[in-house]
Amino acid sequence: MQMKGLKITMLALLLTLALAPSVIAQSAAGEKSHIQMGVLGTTSLTDPVAGAVDLNNLFIRSNFEVDLLQARLLSTTGLSPTTPLPFPSPAGSPVVGAGPGFMGFNGLNMLDQALVSGFAVEPPDQGLCVGNGFILEAVNLAFVVYDQNGTKLKGPTFMNTFFKLDRFQFTSDPRCLYDRQTRRWFATTLQIDVRSAPAPHILTGKSHLIIAVSQTDDPRLGWNVFSIDTTDDGTGGTQTHPRCPCYGDEPLIGADRHGFYVTTNEFPLFTGGFNGAQIYAMSKKHLAQGFLPTVVHFGGLPLAEGIAYSVQPATSPGREEEREDRGEDSGGGVEYFMSTLDFRGPLDNRIAVWAITDTDSLKEFRPDVELSKTIVTSEAYGVPPDAIQKPGPPSSTPFKNAFAPLQPLEMLSTGDDRMQAVVFTDGKLWGSLSTVVRDGTGFHSGIAYFVVKPSVDEDQVHARMKNQGYISVPGNDVFYPAIGLNREGEGAIVFTLGGPGYFPSAAYVRVDDDHGVGKVHIAAAGAGPDDSFSGYNTIFFGGGPSGRWGDYSAAAVDGEGNIWIATEYISGGPRLLFGNWATFIGRVKTEED
Repeated sequence: MQMKGLKITMLALLLTLALAPSVIAQSAAGEKSHIQMGVLGTTSLTDPVAGAVDLNNLFIRSNFEVDLLQARLLSTTGLSPTTPLPFPSPAGSPVVGAGPGFMGFNGLNMLDQALVSGFAVEPPDQGLCVGNGFILEAVNLAFVVYDQNGTKLKGPTFMNTFFKLDRFQFTSDPRCLYDRQTRRWFATTLQIDVRSAPAPHILTGKSHLIIAVSQTDDPRLGWNVFSIDTTDDGTGGTQTHPRCPCYGDEPLIGADRHGFYVTTNEFPLFTGGFNGAQIYAMSKKHLAQGFLPTVVHFGGLPLAEGIAYSVQPATSPGREEEREDRGEDSGGGVEYFMSTLDFRGPLDNRIAVWAITDTDSLKEFRPDVELSKTIVTSEAYGVPPDAIQKPGPPSSTPFKNAFAPLQPLEMLSTGDDRMQAVVFTDGKLWGSLSTVVRDGTGFHSGIAYFVVKPSVDEDQVHARMKNQGYISVPGNDVFYPAIGLNREGEGAIVFTLGGPGYFPSAAYVRVDDDHGVGKVHIAAAGAGPDDSFSGYNTIFFGGGPSGRWGDYSAAAVDGEGNIWIATEYISGGPRLLFGNWATFIGRVKTEED
């Protein structure tokens, strides 16, 4: 492939962020405010236009990867437990093929998103939601709708176009959710405002959280697009945080009966620092009806060690009457969250459970909701090592051959030990994360999962650990888990399987509350190693020694209780010179009636 006209996208943005020094945050503890949303208009998914993008003139972009490990360490104000903890050493699970009734298909890949956006971007940041016979997949930087056989019905659509933004705006970290109560689709992204003319790629000093909500239960039709100012420099009704203007990294989404919730990690735009997790709570029904709800913003969430990070909201598959019958809703409504507390490492054995109570008041002009937390002792977990890759033939690594022939095969970034997707079902809260594990061959990436029984009394959350465990494959690596569960507590955890014995593959385990996890099933076997511009140290692209991966997987439940999973893998199909990531979408059948 020719490299005529090659450009480095968002150069000013990336240099500004990457060169910023790190300093200790002094965020105000427990700040709560009420803010108003903005309206960007209406939108819909569009089909791609043939020939609209010249692949010889691509912008190349690796999503900015903030150093959350350093940020949370430098933000520490208290002491973590000093008692040394042993490294987790689970026995590991056998690896088998896909289970009975499993079906799946290839999702979007780097070439797909480049053809609609003009950008070659990684990692994909996997979004997935399922409902009303449709599947909506979101990656950086494209959205697409399938039927449940994998046939494309609409798209791929450039993410910026879908969110009513011009092509120069920096967007990342898409997520989506189908809500069965309102029969509406929700999609989110972060936006860092960039001047589009006359001098593009210059930061304006503003940032937003963009939320799109469908107008019907058909994601191919119209959507309303809203925005929340996340600058937090005291302008536009935002809170005043240290070293802002800021932006909200990696928006996480969840919902209960009354509300829609987004949390972010806040970082300054023009200097170093970390202001911790931010929580935005708003009326789900108002959004579904196209109204502008009042948004409650919780900032500076205090913990004994410092400010909280990556507070993951819960989604729930249960029907409303079932939640009430089982006592899963408390008084005026409650939304649960989970987060980790590994500030100093190398290991920790505690997780935090959070709750927002009186969520039915989110429909009011000035909602009266409260946030509380509790700490639960857990199994040990810690930051996983990056994954060594299984080598492939020279033909499988054209980027390495062209730009880094003398460098070793890149490793895969397994991320860190922040909490991943959380699900609340059958009165229990499930969460999982990537963690370091140890076996006879050394240290690898494994997965820790937790099943917590939460409750609320007088606006204070309480919780106890009901079950927990590990997922690992001896001598290899599993990472970036996402949990999907039906209302009976049956489901699956999806993740990437890699390491010396496996090309990066899509995999899953079945889970239920009574029996824990089972065998590791390969949903789609990788066809070769990851070979990408972010994994090698080159004068054109930087990067190395580990390629960007993930940064997360996704799982959802359909109306029949089946679990749909999606994650990144190497398909061996069409690729760009700059990378070969692909995604895989699968359905895990359950026994739910």
